[in-house]
Amino acid sequence: MRQYLQHLGERLRSSFWLVPAVMAVAAIALSQGMQLVDQVAGPAGLPGMSWMRLQDPDSARSLLAMIAGSTITVAGTVFSITTVALTLASNQFGPRLVRNFMRDRGTQCVLGIFLSTFVYALVTMRGIDAQSDAATNHGLAVHTAVLLAVVSIAFLIYFIHNVAQSIQVDNVTFHINRELSDAIDRLYPSAHHHFGEGAERCDTDRLPLGEDRLSIFCEKSGYIQIINREKLIRWASEHDCCIRLECHPGSYLNSWTPVASVFQPPRHLDSETISKSVAGAIGTGHQPTAEQDIVFSIHQLAQIAVRALSPGINDPYTAYACINRLVDGIGKVLQRPQLPNCFRDDDGNLRLVTLQLDFADLLQAAFDEIREYGRQSGVVMRHLVDALLGLTEVCTRTEDRHALRRYTDRLEEDLEKFIDDRFDREIIQKKISGIRQWINLP
Repeated sequence: MRQYLQHLGERLRSSFWLVPAVMAVAAIALSQGMQLVDQVAGPAGLPGMSWMRLQDPDSARSLLAMIAGSTITVAGTVFSITTVALTLASNQFGPRLVRNFMRDRGTQCVLGIFLSTFVYALVTMRGIDAQSDAATNHGLAVHTAVLLAVVSIAFLIYFIHNVAQSIQVDNVTFHINRELSDAIDRLYPSAHHHFGEGAERCDTDRLPLGEDRLSIFCEKSGYIQIINREKLIRWASEHDCCIRLECHPGSYLNSWTPVASVFQPPRHLDSETISKSVAGAIGTGHQPTAEQDIVFSIHQLAQIAVRALSPGINDPYTAYACINRLVDGIGKVLQRPQLPNCFRDDDGNLRLVTLQLDFADLLQAAFDEIREYGRQSGVVMRHLVDALLGLTEVCTRTEDRHALRRYTDRLEEDLEKFIDDRFDREIIQKKISGIRQWINLP
């Protein structure tokens, strides 16, 4: 249930409508409350509060009409600026980055404050119009609308500042790297007890799972967004079987792609029931998310770097910033224990085998496109090799060192084929030799 709530929260956070809608509903409640206080307590009649008294209902309605008209006009301008910022982000950084701008709480709150001020003024004006007694006091409700209008002006200034900051590439990469770091903290805990006593790392190719198995296919095509591991373990334990996942979060599945295999499937259940039970624990969507997939944030940084290296933009410094952020995230993964891929129940029986990404997969996801589009540039290759050299201090596991060695072999092949400058070749080769020396491999 916790995973589904996180998934729902992620979807709601990426929407423009939630915060403005909640603030608009709050504005309606505030309007009713202020009018009730005016009718019951009459704050304008208290000593020293005579300044709150209005001359007549018509002047109050005129003031509220002016506030409502001006705020909805500025709200339209804010929407237009937001659309321009999203277009710029899509063209400059790639369409995947639009999601990050939509998630910005500042922009959502600015839209919400203008819409809620408009709704408050409209509802309050309608309440005053419904009163037939000209002497009725409406001071508190009307002055609250004035206060909301002043707050809206402050939010407008903040919005202009926030938009100017949000489109700067350093801030964009910083926020993506922070999201990547949060995903690593969530998915790669510093201790295995986070997964329970039955979690362990093992060689899945040597597991005695048996030959009797049932393949589970995806109910609909899309990206794997969430896998409810606890639900799968509980179901497998109840039916005395073992489930092996054939995919990981972020994988794209077609409707005919096997998503899992059930070994020793329960005989008292038909294949359709088993398929629905297993597939029901795997959530798919039309786009990948960062909830259980750190490669999603890695691809975002790589996309910015690739677009920066394109001939139309030709901005190697942006590529440098993305490479630095990628190495920072991958280095953090190297310092965490490897994720378990075998999960047992309380009786020690193997119930779930997952498909986990290793260090080699993360290297490919982070740098393959950058290497492909930047391998003819000596300065880009120098920076890439230098960044990988920084990983040697935290690359301690033998399989990780072998993965880094294989990747440097690919860089060395690109060096021989595409780099003609002798100075660049010497520096890059020296750094590659340094990487091999640090990881203690010939």
